[in-house]
Amino acid sequence: MTGEKRLLQALLATTRLIAANHPLQEVVHRLADELKGLLHADRCSVLIVDDEKHELAFHDSSALSPWERENIRFRMGEGVAGWVAQNREPVLIEDVKLDPRFKRHPGQLRKMVSMICVPLEMHGRLIGVLTLTTSQPEHVFVQDELELVVLIAAHISLALQSHRLYELSVLDGLTNVYNRRYLDQRLRQELADSRRHKKPLTVALLDLDHFKKLNDGYGHQAGDQVLCDLSGIISKTLREHDVLARYGGEEFAMILSGTSSADGLILGERLRGLIANTDFLYKEQKLPVTISLGLATFPDDADDVMGLLRAADKALYRAKAAGRNHVVAAGR
Repeated sequence: MTGEKRLLQALLATTRLIAANHPLQEVVHRLADELKGLLHADRCSVLIVDDEKHELAFHDSSALSPWERENIRFRMGEGVAGWVAQNREPVLIEDVKLDPRFKRHPGQLRKMVSMICVPLEMHGRLIGVLTLTTSQPEHVFVQDELELVVLIAAHISLALQSHRLYELSVLDGLTNVYNRRYLDQRLRQELADSRRHKKPLTVALLDLDHFKKLNDGYGHQAGDQVLCDLSGIISKTLREHDVLARYGGEEFAMILSGTSSADGLILGERLRGLIANTDFLYKEQKLPVTISLGLATFPDDADDVMGLLRAADKALYRAKAAGRNHVVAAGR
């Protein structure tokens, strides 16, 4: 493939992804994969600036171990990525062993030979860096590829900007999980996919028990903190493709794609037990926090969006009527 065709292919793929309004993490992941394949790189990584800590952390990367993803950070000016972030200049390195800026972390096992690293900027502000690496001595990046990456980086910055604006419109301002608007939109999409592929789909409604009493006894700031802590715990427990949204007040909703009623009950019980055994603290006071869940599954309990939500809501009512801190599935 000629350089012009490769560039056209990359720009077309990038434009389609930006226009599609997929979740931000998915967009960045797919853009990184597209660029990795285009340049036959072994790895493509996007690192985002943490303004509070003044360091770079992985937002997305192919072929990273969990340890690398969680532990590798670069301070501004540290390593090649830190140098690029500090100087806002792209670099092409033929052999990282010969470049004094290169830093290998003790737990980083993957071999690297050649590297391209370019800054990602938005409205004149640095937001991160994009890196590509090879692991074979015979595969060394060239200047034309650097220029292509610089151009694609501008489009990735645009994707980050436009999708950040989109996500602000569909995220709950307090908990930073999706809002009701996004839930309704995504549930329609997931239900259509489940119907087309004849696979189950479970919807769960989750309610904080005695939330009014918690607000009255400890204050609304304590209640807000519980909502934020709770949404964080649930988000970490769910699978990457599951959806968590704030349904309203102290109520949340989950879309569990490909999940049967039985598997939904297992997950619901795991979440219920996890929350019941977690210490929620506010100003060194332990707060009484439990949850109740109601689940409904397509196609067993309903075959449309409103039917699923109504069935899950009725199951939630039964869970609360049973004494709260319970999980109930529709039809069981």
